[in-house]
Amino acid sequence: MGAARSLDAEESRQVKQRVSELAPWFHNYEVAKDIWTNAGGASPGRDYPARRWSHIKPWFDELPGKSCLDVGCSSGFFSLKAMELGAASVLGVDSGEQARATEQARFAAEILRLPATFKTVSVYDLAQLGRTFDVVVFMGVLYHLRHPLLALEALRKVCGGTLILQTITTPSAGRLAEVPGVSKDVQLNSPPMLDRRFPSAQFIEGGLAGDGSCWFVPNVEGVAAMLRSCGFKPKDFVFPNVQEVFVRCTVD
Repeated sequence: MGAARSLDAEESRQVKQRVSELAPWFHNYEVAKDIWTNAGGASPGRDYPARRWSHIKPWFDELPGKSCLDVGCSSGFFSLKAMELGAASVLGVDSGEQARATEQARFAAEILRLPATFKTVSVYDLAQLGRTFDVVVFMGVLYHLRHPLLALEALRKVCGGTLILQTITTPSAGRLAEVPGVSKDVQLNSPPMLDRRFPSAQFIEGGLAGDGSCWFVPNVEGVAAMLRSCGFKPKDFVFPNVQEVFVRCTVD
């Protein structure tokens, strides 16, 4: 984190102790000079979320002076990065599934002197925030949801400008390859429906690589179709690998 500052010996000791007390951290970042939140590299690894940040960094150029909502903020890296890069205000929310995530984020915000706010709120309950945001960040959440369309509809109600989404997908060609006319009325067992590019999602009943919190893994075309159906306009796609996509959307 660019805002990481040097501490004296006693401050450094206290921060290290608190980082240890709040473990495990899902995000690894520098909370103070030479003090990292997940220095040991526990899952998802020492390079997370840096490996995701490298792909979407240019999309954060539009944040200065704008309001940002980070849904599924976990330990707060993207919320704090948005604040560091000049967002007028940042709210990070998480459902509470990761133990102490919002507490970690609040602690990091205090040490980094970045005035982001963090709350425990489910994506399904975003309407209770009572406002809209210029930019909404929604990464690493979609495939963990039992009700993905309900969540996207909730996001649309609070998104006033741009949505930045990340999800895992079934294997893709590294591009959006939609069936012509896919957004129009189709017939059961018609050629479009039998095309592998037809929007679809795999349902995960018994867990994914030992993770019982995963429910749907869409194909890239399914991601685009779900976004459109909920009032978003997918504009830009980034494919870090054949089973992951970042999408930047505007709203209708």
